[in-house]
Order: sequence, then structure tokens, then C-alpha cells
Amino acid sequence: MKNKKKNHFSKIIRFLMTALTSLLIVLILIIILMVSRIQGTARVVNYAGLVRGKTQQIIKLEDAGMPQDEMIADVEGYIKGLRFGSEELDLVSLDDKAFQAKMEELDAYFDTLKQEIDLVRQVGYENTNIIQKSETFFSLCDVATGLAETYAQRIATRLGQFEALTIIDIVILIFMILYELIKALRYAKVNRELKTKVYLDEATGLPNKNVSTHLLTPFNK
Repeated sequence: MKNKKKNHFSKIIRFLMTALTSLLIVLILIIILMVSRIQGTARVVNYAGLVRGKTQQIIKLEDAGMPQDEMIADVEGYIKGLRFGSEELDLVSLDDKAFQAKMEELDAYFDTLKQEIDLVRQVGYENTNIIQKSETFFSLCDVATGLAETYAQRIATRLGQFEALTIIDIVILIFMILYELIKALRYAKVNRELKTKVYLDEATGLPNKNVSTHLLTPFNK
């Protein structure tokens, strides 16, 4: 009965070790994917800030009578990349409704800003609403950047939770492996002692003439 209980307990330990090992593999894969996502999100935050910075530069130069069509095209590309992702810019599309809604609004407002820039080229910035509209655009950029940062923080928090689970999983596995190792060493020691008792006479230390011809069965785990 005692041996059956030990055998049953050993099977449970082995099953748990297999389950924990499988879980560890899944956790590691999730962590790898999340690290990749965080890296992509960091670039989104940088480019969201770059949209504001470049647009400020465009407005200053346009107000000074220096057309900046190339920079305007760059900003349009950044905005599209932030909305839909871009292999060229190495940008991912964030799976965040609030950020995507704000980027859609930002995209639409940049078209309005471009129309105002065209007007500046015709009548001068003093006769347009370029300053007010650019300030509204900058505010949208700030909100979009903040949303991207909030999303990145959420991912980082989840990553920390998965890392904690991974550590717990590893620690439990280590204890189980140590338990199995100690048990195996103990069984090996007991088997050696049994073999000594069977094959050697305790009084003389010589081979026992009455040794059993039956093979020693393995110690029941």
C-alpha cells in the first residue's frame, strides 16, 4: 500500500513537471512576442513625437516664405505609417482603439493644415489662421503621443506579469527536479546496500553461499 502511494505520488510529480515545462515554453514565446511589440511601440512613440516636431518646423519655414513640400510628404508618410504600420519606417499598427481614433483625426486635420499652408503661400501667414490651426494640430499630436505611451506602459506591465509567472514556474520546476534527483540518489544508495547484504556475508565479508538465484527486482519507486 505504501509503495503504491509512493508510485502514485511520483506519477503526479512527473505529470506536473511535464505540464510546467510546457507552460514555461509557452510563457517564453509570449515574452518574446511582447518584447518585440514593446520595441515596435517605442518607435511609434518616437514617430508620433516626430510628426509634431517636423510640423512645427514646416510651419515656421512656410511662414518665412520657404515652401517645404518634401517635409510635408515626410509627415504624411509618418502619419500613414502610424495608422496602418510601415515596413519602410519599421512601424507597427498599434492595436489600440483610442490611439487609432486619434490618429484618424490627426490625419484628417493634417489635410486641413495643408490647405492652410497653401493659403499662406498665396496671401502670407498674417492673413490666415495657420497659427491657431497649427496649435490645434500640435495638441492632437500630444494626445496621440500620450496614448501611445499609455499603450506601451500597459504592454510593459503585462510583460512584467508574464516574467513573474515564468520565474515562479522555473523555481517550482527546480524544486521538483531537485526532489527527483535526491529521491534517485536515495534509491541508488538503498539498492547498493541491499546488494551488499544479499551477496556478502555480514560476519566474514565473503560471498554468501546461500545467495538467492533470483534477480534483485528494482526498488519500487
